[in-house]
Amino acid sequence: MNSHTTSGSVEAVGSERYFIVLLGLIYMMNFVDRTIISIAGEAIRRDLNLSDLQLGLLGGLAFSLFYAALGIPLARLAERRSRVGIIASVTAIWSVMTALSGAASSFAQLLLCRMGVGVGEAGFTPALISMLSDRFPEDRRASAFSTIAIWVSVGAAVSATIGGWVVQNYGWRTAFVAMGVPGLVLAVVLKLTIAEPVRRNAGDAGATPSFGAVLRKVGRSPAFLYLTAASGLVGMVSFGLNLFMIPLLVRRYGLDIAQAGMIFAGSLSLAMAIGNYSGGRAADWLGRRDVGWFGRAPAMLLVISLPLYVLAILQSDWRWFMVLMFFSAASLNAFLPAIMTVTQRLVEPRMRASAAALHAFGQTVAGLGIGSVALGWLSDRLATQAYAGDYRTECLRGSVGGACGEASAQGLQHAMMAAGSVLLGAIFFYLRAAHALRREIPNEAGSA
Repeated sequence: MNSHTTSGSVEAVGSERYFIVLLGLIYMMNFVDRTIISIAGEAIRRDLNLSDLQLGLLGGLAFSLFYAALGIPLARLAERRSRVGIIASVTAIWSVMTALSGAASSFAQLLLCRMGVGVGEAGFTPALISMLSDRFPEDRRASAFSTIAIWVSVGAAVSATIGGWVVQNYGWRTAFVAMGVPGLVLAVVLKLTIAEPVRRNAGDAGATPSFGAVLRKVGRSPAFLYLTAASGLVGMVSFGLNLFMIPLLVRRYGLDIAQAGMIFAGSLSLAMAIGNYSGGRAADWLGRRDVGWFGRAPAMLLVISLPLYVLAILQSDWRWFMVLMFFSAASLNAFLPAIMTVTQRLVEPRMRASAAALHAFGQTVAGLGIGSVALGWLSDRLATQAYAGDYRTECLRGSVGGACGEASAQGLQHAMMAAGSVLLGAIFFYLRAAHALRREIPNEAGSA
């Protein structure tokens, strides 16, 4: 039994490796169920005659509003109750809602199902981050979370390759059902085999600070605010890529959904895995020497990522797009998991889940809620300008090829290039966070 778990628990399997693998698998399905909408998006758009704005609402705002709104209450619950039980419950909820999405016959029905997925996924990350803080010392948390976060990339690959193949051969409805079922099995396994860890230096449950106290704590932390703002801006580009990369590949390069899914897996999913793992390891190593590296390192990588991102979007050959986007995405996503863990060092033990939820709130609302919707709106607007006739009437409810296809491809390409400009703001906020972190966190290793 792990020394940081409650006595009399069911964690017979017990090791940290098992914990990381199982939570990684659940995180994988979390991302599969979150991103299957982007893999199936072009098929759904054509089947239900949707605009890019509506696609952005399905993949962004519908999910993020409920994810963000319920993330904080569920995080407060995680400060007092079993985090293992919370994760098992929300995993079951989002899996059921993903499967039900396959039965939707209209935009409104699919929107409601995506809201349900957001409700389920809202409780996962804060409870996970809080558990990691109790199972691992602070100088290993970034590595631990980054290792778990690798499974996000695996989830993106599974969603893109298997999901894309199912969409291409059996339809998008079948794909939603197929992607929803595995999470139910993992929820049961988690509940039966993982123990609730003892909270480090947390006192009793009655000592849990009020939410107002948490808000005051993070509100007085410039480091927390800068990191959250920067991660939100990065999320606008990262989530936009997740949602609209396959539609771009289909429209601009003439690929089918299965082919686009393979390229998505090779250029984005693999890059995320490498970036997350290496970024977590580097963050722990650099952070032991100077905590300011948690801000400086991601800023430096964004300086590399931004021009590669723009160059990739400009390519007329999908092969060059794939190569350039691989390196851009690896740099873009490298330090996001590590940044989530360092925010835990800015608050008290029983504030950790709430702090993680507030950080996720900023990242999700900006990245999914605002970024994806704004990108879809801008894509529609630019496509309308590029088309000689009535784009909404002739293209969204009629033809998807010819001049309509060229206009939609051009609109999305230019909108995605414009979205990259927000990374300049992220670079600024990360550099400000570097200075603030050095003031707020002592430069010494230890366990919190």
